[in-house]
Amino acid sequence: MGMDNFQYRENAVKNSWVTRLGFVLGVGLSGVVSAAPSSLVQGPNFLPPNQLNLEDRVDSVGAIDEQLFNQIIDEIIGIYAPIVREHGATLVASKRWNDSTVNAYAQQNGGKWLVTMFGGLARRPEVTPDGFAMVVCHELGHHLAGYAFYEGDWGASEGQADYFATHACAKKIWGKKTRENRLHQHALNRYYEKGCNAAWGTASDRALCYRVADASQSLANLLSQLGRDPAPSFDTPDRTVVRKTDTSHPRGQCRLDTFFQGSLCKVPFDDTVIPGKGSPAGQDSLDAEKESAQYSCHQSQGFSAGARPLCWFAPRI
Repeated sequence: MGMDNFQYRENAVKNSWVTRLGFVLGVGLSGVVSAAPSSLVQGPNFLPPNQLNLEDRVDSVGAIDEQLFNQIIDEIIGIYAPIVREHGATLVASKRWNDSTVNAYAQQNGGKWLVTMFGGLARRPEVTPDGFAMVVCHELGHHLAGYAFYEGDWGASEGQADYFATHACAKKIWGKKTRENRLHQHALNRYYEKGCNAAWGTASDRALCYRVADASQSLANLLSQLGRDPAPSFDTPDRTVVRKTDTSHPRGQCRLDTFFQGSLCKVPFDDTVIPGKGSPAGQDSLDAEKESAQYSCHQSQGFSAGARPLCWFAPRI
């Protein structure tokens, strides 16, 4: 694909976020609470602690401006607010455009489930509008993805939140956006093109898979700026096999692999269930894993493509 066509596609994707929302900015969606900025939220976060905020300029002009920042968050939260309500809670979005923090957080405070998003993350040059949307999905994953959990905590682990972002959330928010998804029909990477084509039989499903992969690459580009490892690539999957499930932040390549495998999984996630939550045997128990296996591509069911990567997930079934 030529650079002019690529730029056209990026602009079209950005514009699709701007034009397809049917509400006035600043007016709450049904069932959505927009929280005012407050002190830094502590909870499961998208990135490890970092100093990328020192590179931020609030007045910079990039792929995401303040209006688009708000619109992306509001659209996704609007889709998931009724789902969270069915779980007995209220979904709260805290939109902190003027905060230079390069991260995102999830927190539960009684009946309020909070997602906090920062302008510093949205202004990063690596982050596309779709990549930013995937981070919103990741934070929702801490609330809804279930097993594997942070040990002794309410929240899904980082790897599980990554998997939920592409296995469940991205497919929900973009699954019916056929026109926008078709902008991604010409894959930019032969590795993920081959994987998407093998997993999905229709052009529309493949286009959605390509879109998720493109968004994942955006986040991989950001992860590469943390300086821990070489830049993640679809062509160099992590071959590490852990003995115990890693609930903290996996390395960048492992996270890109997780995003990709989630996009390939054809087992539907059930929004009415948070797999393993409140399991009588414990949220980190074998019973919790067995429940989660019903709503994901699990190695015990013979899945290789679409399963959570072994670089962070250690199946016990």
